[in-house]
Amino acid sequence: MKSSILVVFVALLSVCTLSCGKSGGNGNTTPVNKSKSVFIKITVNPVPGTNTGSFVGSVLALLPNSGYATWKVNGVTRTNENNIAFTTTDLQNGIITLETTANVSSANLDVSGVTATQPFTVVVAPTINGTADSTVSIPVTSTMQRSFTY
Repeated sequence: MKSSILVVFVALLSVCTLSCGKSGGNGNTTPVNKSKSVFIKITVNPVPGTNTGSFVGSVLALLPNSGYATWKVNGVTRTNENNIAFTTTDLQNGIITLETTANVSSANLDVSGVTATQPFTVVVAPTINGTADSTVSIPVTSTMQRSFTY
């Protein structure tokens, strides 16, 4: 009886040791750092006038090495700026484009607006890795503030 219990115990111990040893690999794996290209097109219609309202925003992104990304604003590279701020004066025909010059691990966009007399609409159209992401249309009838993470 003692020998059969001992055999069962050794068999269970062997199975547990083998199954536990196969999971998880060697423990020295580093997480895969996914990076992506980010292009954001923002359209404001109609553009609020100086005395009728305002539109402002900012964008920031981190590179896979945790450094700050460089951005192109309306096709012009803006170096030495970690956080790109923009206003209605940066709009070209009601549009501003923001594009990272290298792939990033994450990007954050903040937009806000206020209107005193005439409502306007802000449309945020991101393209991530060359694929259009969900476009968001935001009506501004008094005040608005939104944040996006890509």
